[in-house]
Amino acid sequence: MSTDNNADTRQVVTGKQTMTPSEAFVETLVANGVTDMFGIMGSAFMDAMDIFAPAGIRLIPVVHEQGAAHMADGYARVSGRHGTVIGQNGPGISNAVTGIAAAYWAHTPVVIVTPETGTTGIGLGGFQECHQLPMFQEFTKYQGHVTHPSRMAEYTGRCFDRAMSEMGPTQLNIPRDYFYGEIECEIPEPARLDRGPGGNKTLNEAAELLANAKFPVIVSGGGVVMADGVDACQALAERLGAPVVNSYQHNDSFPASHPLWCGPLGYQGSKAGMKLIAQADVVVALGTRLGPFGTLPQHGLDYWPKDAKIIQIDADHKMLGLVKKIAVGICGDAKDAAEAITERLASRDLVCDATKAKRADQIASEKDAWERELDEWTHEKDPFSLDAIDEAQGETPFSGGEYLHPRQVLRELEKAMPEDAMVSTDIGNINAVAHSYLRFEKPRSFFAPMSFGNCGYAFPTMIGAKVA
Repeated sequence: MSTDNNADTRQVVTGKQTMTPSEAFVETLVANGVTDMFGIMGSAFMDAMDIFAPAGIRLIPVVHEQGAAHMADGYARVSGRHGTVIGQNGPGISNAVTGIAAAYWAHTPVVIVTPETGTTGIGLGGFQECHQLPMFQEFTKYQGHVTHPSRMAEYTGRCFDRAMSEMGPTQLNIPRDYFYGEIECEIPEPARLDRGPGGNKTLNEAAELLANAKFPVIVSGGGVVMADGVDACQALAERLGAPVVNSYQHNDSFPASHPLWCGPLGYQGSKAGMKLIAQADVVVALGTRLGPFGTLPQHGLDYWPKDAKIIQIDADHKMLGLVKKIAVGICGDAKDAAEAITERLASRDLVCDATKAKRADQIASEKDAWERELDEWTHEKDPFSLDAIDEAQGETPFSGGEYLHPRQVLRELEKAMPEDAMVSTDIGNINAVAHSYLRFEKPRSFFAPMSFGNCGYAFPTMIGAKVA
């Protein structure tokens, strides 16, 4: 049986069949295309583990279960498919909470399988017993608890379906004694939503706002990457002549070589992008929830346009208008919505058509000024930077010119990066500063811990990305 994601020839049993709950669990994993899982082997799921390999599923072992969750996150973000985590009940599962929280804020479809203390011992304070549903409640979109062995395939399939439809982690909680026995069940076929572009009414309202906009700006978010919608975003930007900024830690949501790209917003973001969006009268928030940390004042600039009308497009209706007051909210797929709006604008005369050339010059000017500032890193005045300035510019550098300031390192790394590089950063100031330097041409190539902001993210996430 192949474990090649692009050549999955595995067959799934059809119709009602007699099998063990472990077989029902594994068959449902196969039905959902699972070829790789991350975790640490434990006695709680040993029966199912015995048939992973024959079913074409590889368990990739880790040192710590937090790393397994980050690996699943990276795997899902590169492949566009589920990332799957499993571990021993109790401490193995509790170790994964931080990694699942990071995946939650990245809207990543990770399924964590949490074998639980056996039903005959629940509540007795036995070995490795804990309440495993409450600890993940805040960081999952759905929690499936298998209530009877005969429902194993049902709950397993639902967790995989919900991870995709709800765009985030789900938890499959299984009492360890429910892997055993004999049941009759049918393996459910995966159900995937066809979201579409949104409603005609709101799409028309968005097109009307943009047709009359003088200085439209697009914020391209993670939803654009998840929808494979970068080309659609680019087409909309080109029709409008609109500058495009990346939402916080989604630097791969628009090609950096494009003349309309203006860099990321948020902490340690692009001054060029901030100065341009400050002038916007209409903002298209495409596939982004406009999180607070990604729109906060920065570099002494309170740049968010207070009077701009916001068109927000998100596949999750609960995000619409959650952080910023919006004029139009579109619940739909970012790619489909961008294409639908571009189509509505294709044959219309737009107010902003008259200023395309002028705005292009302004975009280029602001970007040039920001690039010069990034080159002239000597504006840093902390003691370490003053030493580094003396090292770089002094008459007698103490190392002979061998040492570099971190900003110099980032600039050189940016120049050396191949076009198809994938980069993962941890959290902290130097990682945030890196967002201003590292440039990306392709989606699914930049990974950061998002709003949960935990350390220990970068390395395991890149392992999962590499597996994918």
